[in-house]
Amino acid sequence: MRLSRWFTFPVTSILYAALFVTISLSLIVSLSACGKKGPVRPKVAIPLEAPTDVMLQQQGNLFVLGWTIPSANHDGSAEDLTGFIIKRLTYNATEGCPTCRTPEEQVAELSIKDPTPGQRFGDRIYWRDFDIREGTGYRYAIVPVTLGNIEAPFATIHLEVQQSPPAPTGLQAESGDGQIALQWNAPSLPEGLELLGYNLYRRLAKRPFPIVPVNVKPLQETHLLDRGLDNGRAYEYRVSALVSTGTQQLESMASPGVLITPQ
Repeated sequence: MRLSRWFTFPVTSILYAALFVTISLSLIVSLSACGKKGPVRPKVAIPLEAPTDVMLQQQGNLFVLGWTIPSANHDGSAEDLTGFIIKRLTYNATEGCPTCRTPEEQVAELSIKDPTPGQRFGDRIYWRDFDIREGTGYRYAIVPVTLGNIEAPFATIHLEVQQSPPAPTGLQAESGDGQIALQWNAPSLPEGLELLGYNLYRRLAKRPFPIVPVNVKPLQETHLLDRGLDNGRAYEYRVSALVSTGTQQLESMASPGVLITPQ
């Protein structure tokens, strides 16, 4: 009996001691971790698809750049798109190599919520570059930006600046009930230019002219009846000519505007 008691006491004590040590170590680890957080791991971004349907066209003495907003990642999931950065490369139109270098000069940053100075129409964004020179080429990169300023795959396009074709003349407007009748004169084009049609632009008074014209396709006649307008509201119109040089499509500068109110 004495031998049994002698062995039982130490074994029980050892078990309690081990349990106490385990609990103590757990408390020490918990207290040491309290209030100390490790570095936040950055979100692993899944790249968006690059912008699609990219277009670049000369409009008078400026360029119009347009593209469709990417809606999904390469794996089909959604992503937090915040906007776009537009980068530009300038090159010599006769000697330069537009595809030899990647555009690096940032010329615009557009928010997806308010793309000013660009304009959004549905799932497309348009932006105008006013700083171009005749005889010079420009290459652009449209770079989507996601949360955390993460740059997604970009799309590129380039074009050389040509001499601007002449604009239509004599734009006139006549008001009606909820409609405006417009007419203008065709421009006199130099040899080598082919007339493709016209673009008509309309704005409410004191608002900027939209980059996108009223017509979906180039107008083939020098007149148009614009219906579905609000009586008593002032509208301003401009018209431009679309021409082909054989290798490039150009748009003339817009004609002087005409302001009129349907009655």
